[in-house]
Amino acid sequence: MSWAPSCAEGFARLYAEEGLRGSPWLAAALEGLPALEPRFVAGKEGIPPEHLEPATLYLCRPRGRQLGPCPGSRGHLCCGYRTLDLYLGCTLGCSYCILRAYLNFAPVTVHPDPEPAVAALRGLAEANPGRMVRVGTGEVGDSLELDPVFNLSAHLIRAAAAYPNLHLELKTKTDRVDHLSTVQPKGNAVIGFSLNPEAVARDLEPGAAPPGQRLAAARRAAAAGFRLAFHFDPIVLQNDSVEQTLRLYLPLAASLAQFDPGRIAWVSLGAFRFPAALRERLEIPLLSSAEFVRCGDGKFRYLQRERSRLYRGLAAELQRCTSAPVYLCMESAAVWRNVFGRLPRDIPGVRDIFQPVHGGKQ
Repeated sequence: MSWAPSCAEGFARLYAEEGLRGSPWLAAALEGLPALEPRFVAGKEGIPPEHLEPATLYLCRPRGRQLGPCPGSRGHLCCGYRTLDLYLGCTLGCSYCILRAYLNFAPVTVHPDPEPAVAALRGLAEANPGRMVRVGTGEVGDSLELDPVFNLSAHLIRAAAAYPNLHLELKTKTDRVDHLSTVQPKGNAVIGFSLNPEAVARDLEPGAAPPGQRLAAARRAAAAGFRLAFHFDPIVLQNDSVEQTLRLYLPLAASLAQFDPGRIAWVSLGAFRFPAALRERLEIPLLSSAEFVRCGDGKFRYLQRERSRLYRGLAAELQRCTSAPVYLCMESAAVWRNVFGRLPRDIPGVRDIFQPVHGGKQ
């Protein structure tokens, strides 16, 4: 059972691009949105200024590239992840969310026709035969927050299953996995859960499912045949104390021992970081208890020694309780060496994740 009665609750109105009128994809979506009558507009410019807010849902066809490389960070090691934009924007309200600085359009946007995304997936997989390709749909919006209504992930899962080299990840902070349990074939589909301890999630992730419910959803997903991923990201330093932070995070890391190691595809670690454009929009508790340094990519991060100590503690615990590859997200070579003593290319399991991928600019 979901922690919220309806994944469409909170939306006050629905706009749809005129080009979708009569589309079977729009008709299917509207069946799951019975309380919202669509208002058709030529494009997003037709939405009245007073409705440019997260309570507005906007359905349209994708414009330009839908599949592309993870933005990465200059001077930091990138895992070669590819991102697929289906849901843009989010209503979970996480205090640290980078979308506050990244997206310049407030309504939550959905591309209800999955066919362009399916074509892009196939093209990427075919351009990289024999090479591990990871694609995720949770870069600019939660993968599963609205998916029970739009059912886009099922189309992608079935399409990706035709390519053994393609690992499709659906990243979420929700527990909305049950609508996918009967999808066949699943192939290498991965459901990835972002995790923070209960105290951190309660304060900073008010609209997300509590961590315990996310872990329960992970158990259901694994039982249904999905592979899993877990992302301890962002790790938020508590009271400027690495020791206090680890006391909160280590039990959560240890909880992954409940899962069959063969079901966990990967685990990532990433400390809280933010671009300069986001600094003025962050809530004070995120900033008041720690020292930040501006790195070469322009993002602010905790001091390198603090990040390294956090990662070492968590990586050691994770390596005790699971055999899944553990990697760092958007970190420098120096931090990798501080934590693992070597770079990704020299770590079995992690090496495949970080191999270059060709294409993806659709």
